[in-house]
Amino acid sequence: MSYDILIVGAGTAGMSCAITAAERGLKVGVVEKVDYVGGAMHWSGGHMSAGGTHLQKEKGIEDSPEKHLADIYRINNKTGDLDLTERAVFEAPKTVQWLDDLGMEWADDCPRIIYGHVAYETARTIYGPEKALSIYKAMLPSWEKHVSNGQIKIHFNNSFVGLGKNEDRFDTVFCESPEGEKKYTGKNIVITTGGYGSNPAYFHEKHGDIPLVSSCYPTATADGHMITEKHGAQFKYADFHLPSLGGMEEQAGSGRVDFNKAWAMVLTSVYRQPRDIYVNALGKRFIKEDEISPETRELTVMKQPDWCFWIIFDERALNSTDENGNHNPIVIGWTVEQIKEEAKKNRALTVANSIEELATKTGLPSDNLNSTVADYNKMVQTKIDSEFGRTYLEDAISEAPFYALKVHASVLVTFGGIKVNKELQILDTKGNVMKGLYAAGEFLGLGATSGSSFCSGMAITPALSFGRILGSNLG
Repeated sequence: MSYDILIVGAGTAGMSCAITAAERGLKVGVVEKVDYVGGAMHWSGGHMSAGGTHLQKEKGIEDSPEKHLADIYRINNKTGDLDLTERAVFEAPKTVQWLDDLGMEWADDCPRIIYGHVAYETARTIYGPEKALSIYKAMLPSWEKHVSNGQIKIHFNNSFVGLGKNEDRFDTVFCESPEGEKKYTGKNIVITTGGYGSNPAYFHEKHGDIPLVSSCYPTATADGHMITEKHGAQFKYADFHLPSLGGMEEQAGSGRVDFNKAWAMVLTSVYRQPRDIYVNALGKRFIKEDEISPETRELTVMKQPDWCFWIIFDERALNSTDENGNHNPIVIGWTVEQIKEEAKKNRALTVANSIEELATKTGLPSDNLNSTVADYNKMVQTKIDSEFGRTYLEDAISEAPFYALKVHASVLVTFGGIKVNKELQILDTKGNVMKGLYAAGEFLGLGATSGSSFCSGMAITPALSFGRILGSNLG
């Protein structure tokens, strides 16, 4: 089974690469370890970004790739792989147009500025009404057409286990399947196997003994990383690791959270003013809860024990409404009734009739928690937070029952990845090209295209763009 392009992984980058190559009439092979395509598009929030798109022009927003790039450099202090970042940014408007031509449906409120990351200065974040599934659904008809006409051959249930060479060029992929070992060959091999946030052993090998509470796609298990590294591939950007705040571990000690199911609104105070306090494992406040900057919040939580904290609030806060009479509970998308029912289970959410009982149930030091709540209630009276400078001081914590929600600094995407050059050729530890091997997607690491900060849309958009570039140029 020999192909012009052999792709390992049928996710975001793999599908865009295969479709683009098939449109050129190339013979494309794809190996995928599960029995469906789409990868993390079945999971992701699907945020993309591009400067100078038709979507912006339709709303009178002036932007360009140059402005987008400058904004990224402002946010991440010009870190990451600058060649890849620049290439991704200048390709992004073309990728957005490509999706639009495929029939992509865009959410009505896009383009917009997202405040869950350090915000762009211009509205350029876009997504579909079904998050990343909207991207998947836009690509699926083209994918199915080329599978049907034979331009794309998909091999399901094939786990990537090895690489082979012909002289000095990699041309063989070995897989394990239910029928035994399989061997596939290609003129060019494109690795798009995703990240490693669902492989704790590999994560700790790269990041040391830091907490891993993951919301990454279950198939993000470092398969491609481990195999290419065995052949000398270079790994970079783990030092840029930055977690996201809000993960609720429904099963204590599982190391798993779900962004789409149970996530606390603690990324920023832009979307919800705090009617609560945050305490660490010592039962003490450590930040002003109305802090706007997501990155300040993330870096501060990383200094707390186990990178977690508890949100403490009372019945009045839970039932409070905004000026329009709308509830805005601390858990995204949950109703007040859902929160009350979950709190009875005493998992991530706990309820008690007193602060002392709440401390006992959560394991927080009772004296410290009592003192922290009392001190905060005095701040509400004086409207002064002399310790952290919180300015939103409207709600005392005084009406039973009382609630505690344990929140983790969680991994949504992995920052480390395999190093490539501007042509997306995989490089070895000496910086030499590993001939025949190319890569795209989270396999490269978010740090490559987003640097040391979360830059909105700089994961999925480069994955699509780099897949399209490889599908256009290889053959």
